[in-house]
Amino acid sequence: MNILFQLVDWVVSIGFSSFASVSAAAVRNLVDTIDKGISAARGIVKKPRARAGTKASENPPATGSSGSLAGSYLSVVLSVMHELYDLYVLPFENDEFILNDGFRYSLFDDFIEAAEAGRKKGRAQEQTDDINEEAVFAYTDAALQFIYDYADDLIALKERADALPPPTASRVSPGERIALVAELLAFEVLADSSDLLTDNAPNFAKIAQKCGIDPTSIYKPQFKTLISDAASARKSKRARREAFAQELFEVARLKRVKVQPPPARARNAGLLVGLPFTGKISGTASPWPIETIGASRHNSRSIEAAITDLWTSIAIIIFAWEPDRTGEVLSLEADCLEEGVDGWYLKSKVFKGRNHVSGSETRHPCPAVVVRAIQVATRLGAQARLNSGSNELFLRDNRLRESVSDQSSLRNRMADFAKRYVREDVAKGIKFIPRHFRRFFPTLWVNYYSYGGRFRALQRLLGHDELTTTILYCRRASRLDAVRESQTRMTSRLIGESVFNGIPLFGGAIKKVQSIIARLDFRISSPADLPQKLEKELRTSGIRVYPLNFGYCLWHSKARRTANCATKIEPGSAEAWPSNGKTETMCGGCANFFTTPIFEAFWSMARERHKQMEEDGRAPWIIRRLGRKGRRIAEQFLRKIRG
Repeated sequence: MNILFQLVDWVVSIGFSSFASVSAAAVRNLVDTIDKGISAARGIVKKPRARAGTKASENPPATGSSGSLAGSYLSVVLSVMHELYDLYVLPFENDEFILNDGFRYSLFDDFIEAAEAGRKKGRAQEQTDDINEEAVFAYTDAALQFIYDYADDLIALKERADALPPPTASRVSPGERIALVAELLAFEVLADSSDLLTDNAPNFAKIAQKCGIDPTSIYKPQFKTLISDAASARKSKRARREAFAQELFEVARLKRVKVQPPPARARNAGLLVGLPFTGKISGTASPWPIETIGASRHNSRSIEAAITDLWTSIAIIIFAWEPDRTGEVLSLEADCLEEGVDGWYLKSKVFKGRNHVSGSETRHPCPAVVVRAIQVATRLGAQARLNSGSNELFLRDNRLRESVSDQSSLRNRMADFAKRYVREDVAKGIKFIPRHFRRFFPTLWVNYYSYGGRFRALQRLLGHDELTTTILYCRRASRLDAVRESQTRMTSRLIGESVFNGIPLFGGAIKKVQSIIARLDFRISSPADLPQKLEKELRTSGIRVYPLNFGYCLWHSKARRTANCATKIEPGSAEAWPSNGKTETMCGGCANFFTTPIFEAFWSMARERHKQMEEDGRAPWIIRRLGRKGRRIAEQFLRKIRG
């Protein structure tokens, strides 16, 4: 429909009254220039903008097809044009036509030829750039802090602010004063007798008193003109008086519309809510202190700005741990969670083929972190859903009305979130979009969890029609050298930050880290050379780091000897990372495992989860025993992290 409306604008702009009246020459000219867009055929040249999620080109080519649209889009455009011809010219049945208007000419014999011509005219679809592991972890870490550490305080502040009396105007605007005078004069003009508009002269003092205007201000031109005209109209015939009264009512309406002041809260509103407010300050994404209720361009330390970041964090968590598309996530409903005997499930609608009818509902496993994010969203948007009668999960109360953010607004908020919480040298100028997390999801699955042979299962989960699309998403899997390079850089960063910035590391692998540091010769190096020396040492020793949900696995040639997850019957060389499932109880006491303060939220959850298992009297003794063991492991790491 969007393309059709653009074609309608094009037909009108070139002087034709219908599609059928467009000449063959005009159609050919449009097809020849279609690679620049339909608007270009109308003489409108739009400045090309950088595609979200890609790096901006520093030296774009001055000539060539750099401004061409994507072939997939042009294929649809030319297909629509051919359909406008096909449905108008060819009868459907009984010599009836589906359309009463359409093109009389087409440059293509069939639909397929038109689609193929569009692909040839356009350029290849630009792929979303990859983002490195460090950027994803920093990004999701900030979102986790909002979900686990700040959500309760922020929701409490919002509820107290919402409970305040409705905002009122802090003063009467000049437009309101003119409206009051105009309305009073209108009634006086229509009245049978008036002590304000007497036969001798208008009583300015009484008019000022009735309208709450200073007696000296009533003689200003904007008031004096209305009063004088009203006094003259009152001496006219009844029809003239009624017409003039209607003019005064219209003046009052327009003045209120033009200069209606924005609502303002009481001066002590922040004090009533409890501002300024300082909550947990240990995190890197802290919104504290919160000083105001409403956001403004002068002050971003507000409840409104923090709530916006909380909504953004909810979306980030769902995108990072669920493979749903953007539209599918934004269409979630408040009752999308369903608890089964084996855990939580997420119910979402299908917007693209997944062996289901589009718009149908599917159920798939939902990790605990996503359950937490959805529960926060349910609390956060409860009042908005109540006011609108809607059941949409992402419905929020805005300044004008309740609404769900569109995809463009969500991308902008995610990009703004990244600017504030991800270092520029890590993000490398890429604007974060939801697709980054969808691409990163299979990267983790294939590379870090050694599921490389299960592309078919991954294809079904991501809902791709073609297996090649899934492999494109996981293209690092076929570039093992790139995987090793990435893991080496990540290892260097983790150990380097611990050495040079004092970031603590905890776990059984610390001895190995200390031995690596001890081998580095700091005496003959400047500080700038230390990262390079560390990376060289890691390459030489063949050490890799594998990220887990709750920490990192430090792997090397002798790691299998002490690994809790290694088994004798498992195939693979001594250097190969075991493909067995990793759990916090298995890895917590392993000599190859270490964690950082970034995983404090996870270990807090692990402690509570295992504590519930331990205290559940209905559970078998082996479950309670394992729960006690898991709780002790979690508490051990929490004591170390919290110092």
